Order: sequence, then C-alpha cells, then structure tokens
Amino acid sequence: MRFKIPQRQPESFRASALYLAGRVKGLSPDRVEFIERRNLHTDDPRAAAAVMDATAQKSARCRQPAYHFIITFDPNDAAAGKVTPEVKRRVAREVIERMGLTEHQLLVYSHKDTEHPHLHFLVNRVHPTQHIAFNRHQDGRKLTGIVQELALELGLNVLRNRDHERQLDREVVEDFGPSVSDAEYWRARREEREAQLPFGKDAVADLRRRLKDDFVRAQGWDDLAARLAAKGITLERKGQGLILTDGERFAKLSEMGKGVRFLVLEQRFGESFDDHMARQAARVAQRDRGRGDAVPDTAGMAPADRRTVQGMFDEEPDRDPAENSVRRLDEADMEFRYWSQIEASYRSAAGKVRYAERQQSFSEKQVHRDEAWLGKRSQSLNDILGKVYRDAAKARALWDELEQKFGIRDAERMIEKDPFILGAVRGIRLGDTRTAERREAKRYYRYIVERRRRWRDAQNRLEHTRAEIERARQRVKLAVRDFEMLQQIAGTPQVLREIVLEKVKARARALARVTERAIERSRLSDERREQLHRAWRLAKERRLERERKRERGRAFGLDLDLFDKY
Repeated sequence: MRFKIPQRQPESFRASALYLAGRVKGLSPDRVEFIERRNLHTDDPRAAAAVMDATAQKSARCRQPAYHFIITFDPNDAAAGKVTPEVKRRVAREVIERMGLTEHQLLVYSHKDTEHPHLHFLVNRVHPTQHIAFNRHQDGRKLTGIVQELALELGLNVLRNRDHERQLDREVVEDFGPSVSDAEYWRARREEREAQLPFGKDAVADLRRRLKDDFVRAQGWDDLAARLAAKGITLERKGQGLILTDGERFAKLSEMGKGVRFLVLEQRFGESFDDHMARQAARVAQRDRGRGDAVPDTAGMAPADRRTVQGMFDEEPDRDPAENSVRRLDEADMEFRYWSQIEASYRSAAGKVRYAERQQSFSEKQVHRDEAWLGKRSQSLNDILGKVYRDAAKARALWDELEQKFGIRDAERMIEKDPFILGAVRGIRLGDTRTAERREAKRYYRYIVERRRRWRDAQNRLEHTRAEIERARQRVKLAVRDFEMLQQIAGTPQVLREIVLEKVKARARALARVTERAIERSRLSDERREQLHRAWRLAKERRLERERKRERGRAFGLDLDLFDKY
C-alpha cells in the first residue's frame, strides 16, 4: 500500500466526480468496482457534486474545497487474492476515520482498470454544518502512518512512496534546495552525489557574458569544448537539449543568448553533438588506458595503504605537494565531468532508441486503425453510390478515371453539373413525376461528394501513416547505431556506472587532500580557481554537517547509517 496526494487538486467537484465515475468521453463506467459515499444521499456524480458545491459555498474563506488523494495497493497482493472488495471497503472506512473526515461529504471510488488496484477519495473540505474547512497541514505525514498501520494489520506490502520520501528528505537535508527538479534529485540519490542546482539569474548573465566570444569563435565541437573547459565549463546532454555545468550548477544552452541554439550549433559545426561525444568517449577511454603508472591507481586499496602509496608519490623529488594536490583535484574534477558527459550522452542515446521504438510501435498500431477506417469509408462510399446509380462499381471506376484525367476538384464540378456522367441513375423520371427509387437517388445524391471526400481523407491518412512507419524505422536504425557505437566505447550501463562512481570517489578524495591556500596559490585560471574553491568549501561544509548529524545520532541512539547516506 501507499498513498498519493496529487499536487494539482481539483477545481470542480462535478468534473472530478464524472471523471472518477468513468462518465467522461474516452472512459468507461466499467472501470469502477464500487462507490462508497459519506454524508450524501446519492452517489450519482452530478447530483452529489451539486450538493458538495452548495455546501462549499457556505464557507467564504475556503478557496479550494475539493480535496483528492489516492490509496494504491501492491499488484503482488492483488495477485495473491489479498485485495478483495471487502478489504478495500475496510481500508476506505479506516482512512476516513483516522484522517478525521467522518463528518465530511465524500465519495470513494474503487478502480480496477490498472495493474495497481486503487481507491480515489474525493472530499469536500467544508464541514456540512460547521462550515469550517478541513486543515490539510501535514496530511502526508498522517497518511504515511495510517497506510503503514493498515498494511501491518491486513498483512499487505508497503510500497515506496517516492514523492513523500523526497518531501521528508527536504525537511531533513537542507543541501537540496527547493529549486532542484525531481529528476535531478533522484538521479543524484542514485549516484550518491549532491544534486546540481541551476545557476541564479545574475550568474547566468555573467556566464553568458564570459562565454559569448567562445561560442562565436568556436570552429567545431572540439574547439568549443576546449574553450569551455579552460573556464571550467562542460557541455552535457539533458533531455532533448544541452546544459552547461561547472560540476555544481547548470544552465540551459538556450540561456546563453539568441544565437546560441543546439540545432544551430550542430548545423554550423557540421556534426551532431552525439557523434562528438562518441569521439570524446573514445579519447577519454583511450587516455585512461594509456596512462600506465604515471599516477598511482589506489582503487580497491585499504585507506591506510592508499594514504601510504599517495604519500610516497607526493614525496618524490621535484614535486611540489601543494601544487600536485591542486593538479590532481583539477584532473579528478574534469575526469568526473568528462565521464558525466559520456553518461549523459549514453542515457540520451538509450532514450532515443526507446522513443524511436515507441514511435514505430505507435505508427504500426495506427496503420491498422487507419486501414479499418478506410475500409469503413470505402464501404460507405459504395453504399451511397449503390443508392444513386444502377451500377455502383462502374460509377466508382468512372469517378477514378475523371480524377486521374482532370483532377479532384474539376471531377467534382463535372459530376455536380452532370450526374449522369457516372452512368445511369436508379429509378425513372417522367416529366416532373419520379418513382420512389428515383426520389431516393436524388436525395442521396447530395451526399456522394462529401462521402468521396471522407474516403479520400482516410486514404491520405493511411498513406501518411505508412510513410511515418518508414521514417520511424529509419530513426530506430540511426538511434540503435549511435547507441551501439557509444556502448562499444563506454561499455555496459553497469560498467559505465562503476566508472562514474569511481570518478566521484576520486574527486572526493582529491577534495579531502587539497587546502584552500593551495588552491589560491595555484597557476590555474581565475575562473577555475573559483570553481575549485567553491567545490572545496562545499565539500568541507558537507563533511562537517555529516559529522554533526552523526554526533546527534549518537546522542539520541539512532542508526548512524541513516545519516551516512545523506
């Protein structure tokens, strides 16, 4: 079991009730297993919504009286026969009572049209007699406890509630600001790193000013990447576009000015960014393999052994330990950034394959629907031609010849001017007197041009869908080719993930060894020193914060591993 409170709450009781009851176009009432009501005389969606609206209007302060949340059950429990209608009704009853909604007007809909059996609760927050709105403060915390208690009582599984889990993390961990997107937040959790924050408005303006000449003068992706790397900036794939990142923050490529656009740069450089990243991945992988023993590889060593080997390396003649630590930090940071670029391109390539395959599958399904629709339109055209002309097949063949010879519009005008051009019409006309069959033919004749147009539209749509299938197949081939090329260089997702995690750890070790004074005295560019100094400061603050959390955990006897993951 788990719950969900949609961020966008209903604005209308009527629309919500009709949707949940399956009374909206495109849905079916069959999706509803049963309906429970409280403090309402009916469960008809229109009538119940009218009563709830009338009650809500009695509160002048409550601007959002409709309250909606969902209780979901594990499909494994449903397969095991644990989620019966009686269990659902009991869960609904217990949730209403424990949330303190017993006296409120509400509807509970049990849906069975998805893999996860679930209950929808549509509640009127305004009390029917006191006219005071239900207080939603910390309703997520309340539902968390209720769901866990009910699952334990009923022997059901508790599903992971990612939305509420993130909300709790926000209250516990202040490192992740509210501006971090959900996708970036969960990706950072998976990668065991801090989430990237977007550049502020002033920082974006400063970045745009500093990088303007680089975008104007760059002769290719390699040249642009080198110019940006000199200032500690790298390009990464994100969704359908690119971002610029300094490792801690990011900005969209489109924020760099009107002339800086992803497709414009690809056309100008004569190469796609994905092909550039494939070459970049090959270079980085080759460089890693060709380093030999220039820098000691301490991966897999015990901490004491790693410190010993690193200390011996630092003590070699003609080495400045301070300058050497900054150089290793600079290299470790850029290494992590390079592999992050490769991983982002890897995800983008895999996403392109999935998207292209979905588009192909959709087009293949659509062509069957279009063929069926064309068949119906063709039959409809034959039917109406048969009611007008004595030989419907001959009439249709003559119409096809006229369109091929004179064009669609001219053929239509010729037929409207002289209906007998397509053959003998059904029935007989003697002066102003017409037989019943002739009167029916005249009546249906008014619709044959429109039927022909509908059949032609269906035919054009089918041809368009078939062309889309061919284009989709080509896109799949190109996407698979790009993905396989990158996969040959970067390896499997597991291998790539291990490489990135190792680069993250190497960067963390380099940050722990460097000092603020060493960064300030280094011979790096001003922008690069500023970036490394900020990274060093943030790493130090996070280490201190983790230590404080561990101390608080020890004081209260809590599990220290809970704090380590943050």
